Amino acid sequence: MANFIWIPAFVLLLGILVLFHELGHFTVAKLLKIRVDEFAFGFGPKWIRLFKRGDTEYTIHPFPIGGFVKLAGENPNEPPVPNGFTSRPWYQRFLVYLAGPLASFLLAYIVFCSLGMLYGVPNVTNQVQSVEKGSRAEAAGLKVGDKIVAVNGKAATSGEDVVNVIHSSPGKQVTLSVNRNGSVILIKATPIPGKLGKNVGLLGFTPKIEMRREGVIESAKNGTKETTRFVGMMLGAIFSKDVAKNVGGPIAIADATRESVRRGMDYFIFLIGVLSLSLGVFNLMPIPVVDGGQMVLAVMEGLNGRRLSQKTIEIAQFIGVATIALLLITIMYLDLHRLFTHQIFQ
Repeated sequence: MANFIWIPAFVLLLGILVLFHELGHFTVAKLLKIRVDEFAFGFGPKWIRLFKRGDTEYTIHPFPIGGFVKLAGENPNEPPVPNGFTSRPWYQRFLVYLAGPLASFLLAYIVFCSLGMLYGVPNVTNQVQSVEKGSRAEAAGLKVGDKIVAVNGKAATSGEDVVNVIHSSPGKQVTLSVNRNGSVILIKATPIPGKLGKNVGLLGFTPKIEMRREGVIESAKNGTKETTRFVGMMLGAIFSKDVAKNVGGPIAIADATRESVRRGMDYFIFLIGVLSLSLGVFNLMPIPVVDGGQMVLAVMEGLNGRRLSQKTIEIAQFIGVATIALLLITIMYLDLHRLFTHQIFQ
C-alpha cells in the first residue's frame, strides 16, 4: 500500500495546481463584476451543489483533478449577456486571462518563501559526505567525514567556499587543508574538467548538506531568489536546443510525484512550487486557446479599435487546438520513450 501512496498525492498535486490557477481567473472576474455562473472543483458531470451565492454556483465534480470557472457569455458564438465576459472591454478580458498565470506564479512564490521557515533551506557544509570510487579525490586520499578547513591556504567557512574554488580550477592543482580526527593534513589534487551546465572543475566528492531554518525575512529573500532562478531556468530550457530533454508530461509528473513522496513532505511541497511555475510559464505562451494566446487576441482587438471577426477568432482557435494537440502528442511520446527505456519509474 505504501508503494502506491503517491497516486492520491499525484491527484492532490494536479488539483492544487489547476484550482489555484482557476482561482486567479475567478477572483479578477469577480473584482471586475463579470458574472461567474459556476466555480467548480473537479471535472466531469456536476455531482454536488455546495451552495449558490449571488449568480455563482459552487460545485463539486467527480474527478478531483483541478477545477474550472464558467463565466457568463464566455463563448463568442453566443449572444452577449448582461455582465457577460465577451461584452466587456478588451483590457478587462486581458486582465482575467492574465490572472490565471499570475495566480500560478503566486502559489510558487508562496511555496518557495515558506520552505525556509517550515523545513529550512539546503546549506552546503565543508564536510565530506561521500567520495566517488576512482575519482581524483579518492586518489588524493580524501575520506568521508573529512572537514575541509582551507583551500589553497585560504580559510573555508562553508561548503560553498570549497566548491567555488574547485569549480573554478579545472586542470589546476588545488591544496585542501583537511581536519581529520583533530589533525590537519594537506591534500593536493587536480580537478578534471566536467560539465554542470558549464565547464567546471570536479574532484569527485560530495559535501554534506544540512537543512538550515530561516526567519521570515531571510526565507522571503531566498524564495524571491529561487522563483527568479527557476523562471530563468524554465525559459532557458524551453528555448534551448535540448528542449526535448527538458519537457515532461503527465507520466513524468507522476514519476516526480512518486519520488517526492518517497523523499518527504518538503520535497512534495517544493514540487508543487516548481510545477506551478511551469504552469504559469506555459499559460503565458502566445498560443491561441491558452491564456497567453487569448491575451494576444485581446491586445490585437485593442490595437484595431474593434472586435475581431468571427472568422479570425475561429482560425486562431483552430491553430491553437492544433498546436496544443501536437505538443501533447510529442510530450506523450517523450514520456513513453523515457518510461520504456527506464529513464523514469525505476
